[in-house]
Amino acid sequence: MMMETVGNLGLIFHVFLVGLEMDLRALTSVGPKALGIGISGALFPFFFGASLYTFIAEYPENFRWGCLYWGVALSVTGLPVIAEIFAKLKLLHSEIGRIAMSSALVNDISSRVLLVFSLAVTSSSSSTYLSLFSVLFFIIFSVFVIRPAILWMLRKSTREGEDYSEATICAILTMVLACGLITDMCGVSSVFGAFVFGLIIPSHVLGHRFVLMVQGFVSDLLLPLYYASLGMRTHLGGISREDMLMMVLISLLSFIPKIVCTLAMSYFYRISLHEGFTLGILMNTKGLVAVMAMSLGRDHTVMNDDGFAIMLFTIFFMTIVTSPIVNFLYRRTKKFLPSQHRVLQNLKPDSELRILTCIHEVQTAAGITALLEISHASRRSPICIFALQLMQLKKHTTALLIVHGAGGTSSESYRRADGQIDQLITTFNNLEHQSPMISVQLLTAISPYGTMHEDICSLAEEKQVTLIILPFHKRQTIHNNMEEMNPAYKDVNNSTLESAPCAVGILVDRGFGTLLTSKIDDGNTRSCRIAMIFIGGRDDREALTYALRMARHPKVALIVLRFILDKTSAQNDDADIFLTMEGEDEKKVDDHFVNEFRLKVQNDDSVVYTEQMSSNGAETVKTIRSLGQDFDLYVVGRGLSFFSPLKGGLDEWSDCPELGSIGDLLLTSDFSSTASILVVQHHAELNPGSST
Repeated sequence: MMMETVGNLGLIFHVFLVGLEMDLRALTSVGPKALGIGISGALFPFFFGASLYTFIAEYPENFRWGCLYWGVALSVTGLPVIAEIFAKLKLLHSEIGRIAMSSALVNDISSRVLLVFSLAVTSSSSSTYLSLFSVLFFIIFSVFVIRPAILWMLRKSTREGEDYSEATICAILTMVLACGLITDMCGVSSVFGAFVFGLIIPSHVLGHRFVLMVQGFVSDLLLPLYYASLGMRTHLGGISREDMLMMVLISLLSFIPKIVCTLAMSYFYRISLHEGFTLGILMNTKGLVAVMAMSLGRDHTVMNDDGFAIMLFTIFFMTIVTSPIVNFLYRRTKKFLPSQHRVLQNLKPDSELRILTCIHEVQTAAGITALLEISHASRRSPICIFALQLMQLKKHTTALLIVHGAGGTSSESYRRADGQIDQLITTFNNLEHQSPMISVQLLTAISPYGTMHEDICSLAEEKQVTLIILPFHKRQTIHNNMEEMNPAYKDVNNSTLESAPCAVGILVDRGFGTLLTSKIDDGNTRSCRIAMIFIGGRDDREALTYALRMARHPKVALIVLRFILDKTSAQNDDADIFLTMEGEDEKKVDDHFVNEFRLKVQNDDSVVYTEQMSSNGAETVKTIRSLGQDFDLYVVGRGLSFFSPLKGGLDEWSDCPELGSIGDLLLTSDFSSTASILVVQHHAELNPGSST
């Protein structure tokens, strides 16, 4: 009894939080498709479940009203469960995802109305009509009396920007219990009062910290006690073989009503059969409301142990099998197909350059914005930037792609969830102000690290991006050492390199943002010095293209160092392989590309081109080391799929394959500790994998 009492308290507070986080304004944007599927998906299963209880189960007369709770259990759709399934499948913002979420919201509200009706019918303390009238009066009283009083109390007790006091929090939680007591006295469950109290309070008024504090205590401690007490009250010992067969039969039959009504509505609204069937399966997902309905039916003594256990098993079975079925129907087989028109080399001089920048932590934004600033946005070739903030999917969030407007975020609840977004908005607004030919759209993707690269590649494909810029997974400390920020960032970068449909750049930021700002502000021309190291291959050609674009910026001076294989000295097997196979063809392409580059910059004093003969990797390293440390940025190609004796032996000693052999070499302590590094890769099809 003690566990059950504490568990019910947890249930009351949990339902209050559900109401607090539910935005009824979303119902105003629900289309006719979702409205039809949601309402029909609640009413038809309700009558079907009641009929199953009445005609198949054949329980005694004193348990006849248990049919209402069976109907409610089958009418419910678990909105949070559907959101999680679609989030994992990356379908949350697809057409079927929007319809499913909207339908589930309508269904959730409809099912709660049916539950209140069932509680009023089976109430022993008053008549059905009196219970319903009392509930209606309580809702009106809550909206027009309790809501203004609560908002007035919160404004009076707390100054703007401050957290609520303990007394205020205790008063709110006490009001939750008081509203639950009132609806319990009206003849319906106390959870309804807590739910209504949560609905009437705007969630942004209490703040995200309040929700997290209460949610952690309720969901992690009290609510598991409710489930434990529910399991202890479920007696499976009295279930016979016939009852087991009935469990299986009812579990299979329970899928039928939602699938049938969803297919019917899909046919009416011209939704494809495949999507209609998937929606029907998804609408059978159950959540806490279904379990709660069965528990309340038993509390009202209108259902015996067998009926309770059979429907509880049905609820668990339907929820468990839904996710694998949807995974099978929507198995992700899409591969991001690289396009030859989505690389820098093929970008026309008068075309817009679209760049997708990824940001894990706000500290990495300075270096990325500095790189974007010197990317030379002009009236002839403007730059459109999609700044994507990447956040890990945590327990109480849903995988989302949030678009932020120019004046701030479009999601007020998200603004409370993340304090970094305001800093990012300010940073990119400043970039737009300093460079009028740059336009920025700020987005946030919330997803697990394991599938974060899919968000990046999907957005790059959708926005027709030419270049993706990723931050390196290490950052420089005050002692000029590189420390790891998060091991998961490296996995995200590697997966993106393997799947990207366009060119990708990884920026190793060693204070590039701060350094560049100070150099630009000092008024000197060509104060930002960039070195581009050209070995050969597609990646190096892509890197040289981007370096040339940066060289057109009035503050940038570019030095291009090209290494050429010394055939007289390179008498080894590696050189023979390089010369006799496709290396000669690749070298011809490199020669043609470099000759075009030299023609473009022959009258440009800001660009210096030099060539250096080398026969092996050791000579290459020696030459790079002789460049000195008077550079702000190194631009190199990743070159992982390009073999050359000029890099002989360097790949075997590479600690960071995502940077390539030259990028990894520049990262070592033997070279400049202040120069940042940009490693560029051609699209993924030409650079398969990240293994050595």
